[in-house]
Amino acid sequence: MRKTGNVTAYREGLRHKILDTAMSLFKKKGIKAVRMDDIATEMAISKRTLYEIYSNKEDLLYECVKNENEVLMKKLSDYAENAENEMAVVAYFIKLRLKDLGSINPLFFIEMDKYERIVNFFKANNAKQTARSQEFMRKGIEHGFFRSDLNYDIINKMGDATMNHVMRTRLYEKYKLDEIFHTFVIVFMRGCCTEKGLEYLDRFVEKN
Repeated sequence: MRKTGNVTAYREGLRHKILDTAMSLFKKKGIKAVRMDDIATEMAISKRTLYEIYSNKEDLLYECVKNENEVLMKKLSDYAENAENEMAVVAYFIKLRLKDLGSINPLFFIEMDKYERIVNFFKANNAKQTARSQEFMRKGIEHGFFRSDLNYDIINKMGDATMNHVMRTRLYEKYKLDEIFHTFVIVFMRGCCTEKGLEYLDRFVEKN
């Protein structure tokens, strides 16, 4: 029984290492350029072992996307539990995204759009995130950080439209993804903040 438990723990640990390694390669090189062989070689495991856990690249990519989203949400949730206020959570989110986007090949996002299963995942997840975002903004309004005279559903849709425009017009060929995100999110947040919120946001920008 103990042996079975150890094997299960090993497989679970290996599964997470595969997800981390594969996602790192996908982001660095783009999805199309990465083969299952490349992932196995990077991890120094056999192709057979890799295929026993993930039978094809699309399944692996899907699990990578799901896992990364879960990890990000947990980081934000854990941080928010002890955060000073909503603006601190915003600052933490910006830091996480800037760090990540600074090392991503734009091909990763372009090629991911070709996988219907993943596109559908993002659509479903976006609906959940919108609900969470609305509740987050409501609390920020109560605490005096966000303006109460704005329709945040419209703002969320404008944000989605902006990101779609960035990808459609290939703005990433002229500017880095982290620069695009930084510019957008600062303008976005400044429009949503009260004077109290702006003071906090400006301090964060000065430090970073």
